[in-house]
Amino acid sequence: MGAPAGQGRSNLSEGFKYREVGPRYVASGGAPPGVEDPISAIFDLSDRVAAMAPTARRMYWANMLIGVFWLFLTLVVILLGLRYSAALSLLGALGFVLGLFALYLLRQTDRFFRGFVARHRTIRLVRDAEPIVRVPEGRTPIERLAHHFSTSNEKVGEALRENPDRLRYQKTWDVKGRTVKFDLAIARPGGFRWGLTGGGDGGFVVLARLGPETVDVKDLQQLETDLRTIAPKLPGQPVRCVLLRPKGSPLSHEVYEYAVGHPVMLRKGLHTYRLSTEIVTESPDGTYEFVPVVVGVP
Repeated sequence: MGAPAGQGRSNLSEGFKYREVGPRYVASGGAPPGVEDPISAIFDLSDRVAAMAPTARRMYWANMLIGVFWLFLTLVVILLGLRYSAALSLLGALGFVLGLFALYLLRQTDRFFRGFVARHRTIRLVRDAEPIVRVPEGRTPIERLAHHFSTSNEKVGEALRENPDRLRYQKTWDVKGRTVKFDLAIARPGGFRWGLTGGGDGGFVVLARLGPETVDVKDLQQLETDLRTIAPKLPGQPVRCVLLRPKGSPLSHEVYEYAVGHPVMLRKGLHTYRLSTEIVTESPDGTYEFVPVVVGVP
């Protein structure tokens, strides 16, 4: 690595005038290390941060316990102050407010870090996913889609190996005086906590329906309405809802924007979760087209 160049100069290069604001180091091979492929360097740094997730979670819970203990102590001080000294009570109240504020900041930091880890996981899945997804063998489009789910997703494949009856064709639900039908349903039931409050292990439910060659926004809206109707009857958390086209023309701009920009918001107990209504098309070249692209789910 060479020595630092002079500072505060204005240089002219390729028609651009720039000002050096700090030391400039020139590596013997040309660009500084990491600049040759900055995108890969950013991903490597993200990998290192994401690898610290378990440690960060332990630190979060340790600090959360300390914060709760602090609040308990301040409550004791407030009660003692009510009996012996008003100043002591005010001091305890101030400590209680500061403790609540610290727990709020701690919660926000944990939410940010969990969001970062989730985004990093999605980016990694997109990078590692197959760029071209081939349509598997099968007698019907629905059977081919079921085969794709069972072979491309480890959780779906494991659930079906444990119990093949978790895959159902032509599944119907009778809800509120109407019958809702999906051509494919793959379900792994959620745990007790999910059934009670919507938290914990929600299992998963994958639903699919054959759609028309030319999809309209009304088709997606009907799919969303039917999903909302049967959601309380499902044994697990809906994670994918597919409108399958064995063949079809290019999607219109309105349909594409609706599929990408209008996720379905569902509520279970105390929790709210979201999923996208997907349009999957079997292309003439024997590949699938996904709008939007959903990876790592379930």
